[in-house]
Amino acid sequence: MAWGAHPGTVIGGRYRLTRPLGAGGFGEVWEAHDPVLDVDVAMKMVRLGSVPDEARAELLARAARESRNAARLRDHPHIITVHDVVEADDAPWIVMQLVEGRSLADELRANGPLTLRRALDVAEALLSALGAAHDAGIMHRDVKLANVMLGENGDVLLTDFGIALAHTDPRLTRTTMVIGSPAYMAPERWQGASNDGRSDLFSLGVTLYEAVEGVPPFPPDNLTAALTETPRAPQRAGPLTPLLIGLLARNPADRPGVPQALAMLGRARRTGARSTEGRRSEPPPTLRATDERLQGAHDPSVRRLAAEHGVDVNSVKGTGTDGRVRVQDVIAAVKARHGAYATRAAREFAAQQGIDLAGVTGSGRHGLICIQDVKHPSTGKTGAGGVAVAVVCVVLLLVLLARLGN
Repeated sequence: MAWGAHPGTVIGGRYRLTRPLGAGGFGEVWEAHDPVLDVDVAMKMVRLGSVPDEARAELLARAARESRNAARLRDHPHIITVHDVVEADDAPWIVMQLVEGRSLADELRANGPLTLRRALDVAEALLSALGAAHDAGIMHRDVKLANVMLGENGDVLLTDFGIALAHTDPRLTRTTMVIGSPAYMAPERWQGASNDGRSDLFSLGVTLYEAVEGVPPFPPDNLTAALTETPRAPQRAGPLTPLLIGLLARNPADRPGVPQALAMLGRARRTGARSTEGRRSEPPPTLRATDERLQGAHDPSVRRLAAEHGVDVNSVKGTGTDGRVRVQDVIAAVKARHGAYATRAAREFAAQQGIDLAGVTGSGRHGLICIQDVKHPSTGKTGAGGVAVAVVCVVLLLVLLARLGN
């Protein structure tokens, strides 16, 4: 605990600490009682450590800014309310709304990935919170699992605006101060480019991906993977996949804004929430060597198709003779997992362009939707196959007219 803080310690001459709620590299969070209003609150102590006076002044300014920024957003139902900021032992203590519940990070550790329905609700709440913050000229800059609180009453709240930056605030340029959590940072922030609310949306994409998939979208041992690597194709997100891929676009210009993201979320809710309601995303299926369906799964075409789309044939229900897995069964499994039977490139392009693959006809084998099938409807161009069909129809029509004329 910090500087002798313990149950009973009075902070700022007013707030009496009752019990610790958590601790980390940032400092500590306590439950406290405010005797003036006779209410319980949460208090976050921001650990400054041994830093130069100049840096200490900047960090204190950040804590004060959290109070100002959060106060401007205090009426939003999905943003933690900040009541006050006080200083004790040269450390800032931020007085906040007390939430009975736990962080999204703690929820995943305890119960694994969210159900699709719950993930949709969390995504909607966080998009609403970020939209309000951005409209107020405030970027959060540290959206992550640990900064999302899940109340026991079902509330979803975004917290920790301590490093949030308002457009009216002077830029802090100290290169020795790390702003944000590396695993959630957008590529443009690593590159030092100017960033806006779209950087928050990238961080939201990482957060939602991890909440649904149970793993981060990029290798955890490479903190700058977002600069060079494509995120792992979601395996459990189903209809939420287009939104996740869109938010994780490397180029900020390719990411949907909050209104577009909410529209994509609405489509995901309509097309997939009912089919997976009440179920948690299950862990990757394990191999069952004694499963009789492996006979059908060992068919080369079935194995190849499953591998191309990241499907474990042992998890597919076979409809062939003796329950063997057929190509059609793998295709059905791909549609259930990704929302469409399409190549990864086609899914990513559709997500970036906001195209619903349900309305696209595939030209590949077994009706596979290829990227050209998605591009043609989006650009209004006719593919080579369509041109050939049109030419044949015209020729047949001319022949028929000639015969009728005779």
